[in-house]
This record gives sequence, structure tokens and C-alpha cells, in this order.
Amino acid sequence: MQSYEAMRQAAIDAIRVAAVEAFQRVEKKSVFGFALCTDNDLGGVFHTYATRDWVSEREPEYPGIGFIPVEWEQGYDGAPFLELSKTFFEISQSDRHLPHAAYEKSCLTRFRILVEAMRICRDEGLFDPNTLLCVGGTDPEAILVEWTCHAARYLNKAEIAEEYCRTI
Repeated sequence: MQSYEAMRQAAIDAIRVAAVEAFQRVEKKSVFGFALCTDNDLGGVFHTYATRDWVSEREPEYPGIGFIPVEWEQGYDGAPFLELSKTFFEISQSDRHLPHAAYEKSCLTRFRILVEAMRICRDEGLFDPNTLLCVGGTDPEAILVEWTCHAARYLNKAEIAEEYCRTI
């Protein structure tokens, strides 16, 4: 089993690859949001992003779409995260026998890995300061929604985080 630090570094490396690939397609400042998406068991992860133009084109017909990463159609890709997803899946499967509280703690640990990795990438200047960064579920249960909103406050400017939390 990989250490916490090794998994966090794998997440950082994957985010860097995914972001660089995105920035080869679109200008860094044009990215409205960049998200890591997972399931409730945190058994895998993929990224997605949306440009400001993409959001503004759809916003009139779909208010709030910029704050719903599972609706974003750009960069829906798990390739940079394949190894990390494999590790997360193995952990989620091996921990299934744990009591609920211990299993939830294990999920929270994996969630924190993703959030910390995003923050490190934000702090090193990988993303424009006005780009929404988020980590969340594709069909989240209440606890994952809570974690997601808390993470948004850690990853973003206050006004961006609050608007995101109102939407999720």
C-alpha cells in the first residue's frame, strides 16, 4: 500500500499533467473551473474543466452550470489519474469490511489527498487565481457534499467558494 505522501504526490503529478494538457487546448485564464471528480467511495478519480466561454454560452439555458463539474464537457478524462485510481480502488475494496466510521475515515483520507494536491498546485501558480477548483462526487451523498463545500473554501477565493457551495 502506498503512503499518504506517495498518493498525494501521485495526485499532484496527475493534476499537473491534466492541467498542462488543458492549457495546450485553451488559454489558462480562460478556464472557468477545474475539478477532480470521484464516487462516494473515493474508489477512482478523473478530471474535468470548463472554459469561461463554454459556461457563458450555456448559462442562460442552464443557470449554475459553471458550478456543476459533472456537467462540464471539456477535459472529461481519467488517463492522468489511472494509477492513483487503481490505488484508491484497491483501498476502497480492502476497507469495505471496516465499520462505517472507519470506512468513512478512510474515504476522508483519500478526499484530503485530492484536496491537498489541488491546493499545492494552486499555490505553485498552476491555475489562474480566479479559476474555480473543486473536488467532488459525481452523484454525492450528503457527507461528500459537506466535504466538497469545505474543500471549496480551502481551494478558492471566498466569493467563488460561496457561490459554488450555494449551487452544490
